[in-house]
Amino acid sequence: MSRPNRAREALAILVVLAAGCQDYNFNPVGHCVIQPGSERVTLSSISTADVLFVVDDSGSMGAEQQALADNFTAFIQSLDDANAGRVANGLEPFDFHIAVTSTSVFWNYQTNATCRSDCPDAPGKTVCCNGSVAARQPKACTPGVTACPGTTTCSNKCAQLKGEFYCCDASGAFPPGSLTDVIPCSNVGAQCGTFERHYNFGSCVQGVGADQWPYPQGDFVSWTSATAANPRVLHFDKELYTGTKNRQGFNRTDLIGFFKGGTALGQPVQGNVITGTCGSGEEQGLSAARLALEKAVAGQQKDTYDIAGSPKWDSANRVASASAEWLHPNAKLVLVFVGDEDDCSSPADPAGGIVMQGLDVPGSDACTRDPSTNPPVGDKLYDVVTRFVDYFTGLGRPVGAAFIESAAQTSCSGDQCTPGTCCQQNCGGQVCGHDSVCGGQAAANRFFRAAGELRGRGIDVVEGSICDPDFGTLLAQIAELVKPPSGLSLPTKPAESAITVLRIADTSGRTRKVCGRPLAAASYPSLAAAQATGADWWFTAVKDVTSGAGAWNPVAVSQFVYINPQGSCIANPGETYSADYLGQVPAGGCGDDAGLNSGDDMCARKLGGSASDWTCYAGANGGGSCATATWNPATGTGTGTCICGSRINNCGP
Repeated sequence: MSRPNRAREALAILVVLAAGCQDYNFNPVGHCVIQPGSERVTLSSISTADVLFVVDDSGSMGAEQQALADNFTAFIQSLDDANAGRVANGLEPFDFHIAVTSTSVFWNYQTNATCRSDCPDAPGKTVCCNGSVAARQPKACTPGVTACPGTTTCSNKCAQLKGEFYCCDASGAFPPGSLTDVIPCSNVGAQCGTFERHYNFGSCVQGVGADQWPYPQGDFVSWTSATAANPRVLHFDKELYTGTKNRQGFNRTDLIGFFKGGTALGQPVQGNVITGTCGSGEEQGLSAARLALEKAVAGQQKDTYDIAGSPKWDSANRVASASAEWLHPNAKLVLVFVGDEDDCSSPADPAGGIVMQGLDVPGSDACTRDPSTNPPVGDKLYDVVTRFVDYFTGLGRPVGAAFIESAAQTSCSGDQCTPGTCCQQNCGGQVCGHDSVCGGQAAANRFFRAAGELRGRGIDVVEGSICDPDFGTLLAQIAELVKPPSGLSLPTKPAESAITVLRIADTSGRTRKVCGRPLAAASYPSLAAAQATGADWWFTAVKDVTSGAGAWNPVAVSQFVYINPQGSCIANPGETYSADYLGQVPAGGCGDDAGLNSGDDMCARKLGGSASDWTCYAGANGGGSCATATWNPATGTGTGTCICGSRINNCGP
């Protein structure tokens, strides 16, 4: 055999040892150090994902909600295909459970009141005060406990305040003298807003809301009518993929109809994702997601159907009474934010929270303008998105996230997404404004900041523009977040593919299968074409194979392993993928430094000894001798790895 092949054979022998011994370095001779590497990923024994769509329901979102609904089939089809492949290969399908909430928590719009501790009309209290008179509201009450003033009684059907108990008369009105409660506040000197938490319909699309009833404030939502209600959690469970219906008795067509609209249970329905355009103009996506999760953790999320499929909906009082069956133990959490303005999460306080100072305009959101006006006093906006990222990642479960928000159209590709205003292509060159056609009302800086922080913690993130017309592509990418892991990220770069072993260990830790060799570097027209080769796995240049054109193509070696769902190397829930390899030495590799120093010299400089002790090895070229390793000074990385022995011994004269 040729000498380069001898070098490869020596390394291949070492990887067999590395697979069994991961706790020490190999020191064959002198300064020569070979570092074994390993990465293991154990799949959840539940193999479940809980998906939450947080959808902007403000006045400008009608077209975008419909686009999301129209392309939802792409999301489901991707997951269906993955499960069909698993079932065909005798593997257990994964299940996923979808819920929706809106960005409406409250709407605090401009008034003439100020937060004061010296209001003449309310001595000794810190309240919202208009001149010398304290602003007042209806008396909150508890049935059978609170004494209501005058002719009023405690009711949850009061005008504009339905669903919560206040003192009003039999018609739901508030007669003179019934507005008795002062409005407490916490930020003295700041302007008080009209702290609204209920829908007030005008010329808008109703969606999932109900006029005069409360905003979701993190509650799961569903479309309802006088006689029917969609389930609030859509269970695409294992039973759906091993039979024809899920545990509740709904089939695939029913579940898709419940989400996007169409037909379910043989009847026309509207979709849960059509949240409407009657919601708060003070969009609070991050707060809504946290509230939804807090309620889910506390068991407070309710559904209109129980897990057996029985209706649990009181239409007169708009009350759902069954457990929402969401979150699931050990399940992956996938958050999907959809909107056309930035996050405006702030404290739920008329003076301590953001006061919307008139209509916002593209590029200058009223939410971001408010903290700089005078008044208010103090920091109202939850400016540090880290508090939300900490919560999302602190629930003890894997996380994925997607942000379909206002960003410059066509600028989003992989990790490159520039926040900014934009218009959909069907705007015909109009300037984006408050209507149901154009998107991109204001830059989504806070959402994309949250995306960056999540990615910095190793979490898979999809970013896209609300203004790009192809929601199908974005939803297909989001589907990849829901699926079980399709790859591994290695802590260091292997020296080359020939010395990497990918295997599957069962729940006892024993190797169940050693996967085939990686697919050789080549170019394929699509991910599907690469998958059709049947190869078990291959290296890719980037972690996310859906991030851009050609991202799926196999490369010679990298830190990213893609596992082909059409190959034979598929783990069951609870099993472990293990990649064992000899890492590139040193970590950044070696190579010829623009002719100034050879790769062998670099090995000696970094690892000790002399250049004659080393070979900066980059594989064999077509002639059977060693290929030349190159060095990139801009990135400080090389294509070679330092192996023991002189170049003439390893590569020939």
